[in-house]
Amino acid sequence: MTEPATTSDPRLIYTATSDVSGGRSGQAFVGRDRLNVTLRPPQSRTEGADPEELFAAGYASCFLSALQSVARRDGVTIGTPQARAHVGLHAEATGTYHLSVLLQIHLPGTDDDTAERLVHAAHATCPYSRAVAGNVPVDLELHRDPLL
Repeated sequence: MTEPATTSDPRLIYTATSDVSGGRSGQAFVGRDRLNVTLRPPQSRTEGADPEELFAAGYASCFLSALQSVARRDGVTIGTPQARAHVGLHAEATGTYHLSVLLQIHLPGTDDDTAERLVHAAHATCPYSRAVAGNVPVDLELHRDPLL
């Protein structure tokens, strides 16, 4: 098996790999540790995770890292931020599908104006936000109360 063409880019700092069989009703082996995840269709009552849930986890964690990076860059001390990502799967009349994202963010001990500025700066730098820009609508919500 050959490596993806992007690995020849000298700026590449990391490549994540997951192996999947069976689609939405299959198995995923995620990352270096080969975390075994049972995949299930949305709204299924079986154990496991659906692809949108996995995307939500990745997006939320990446967004928080971008947020912490922006805060450090700007010299702003923040507590332990929290994010909850809701990834919607929408059916089109044509039989195709599209995604939407709602990111809810809690920044403890940060005033509203600073939190708003940091969240928008993080959204501009987060690799997930940049990847979906122009293709997936993303709404950002700040929450005063903890999410977890």
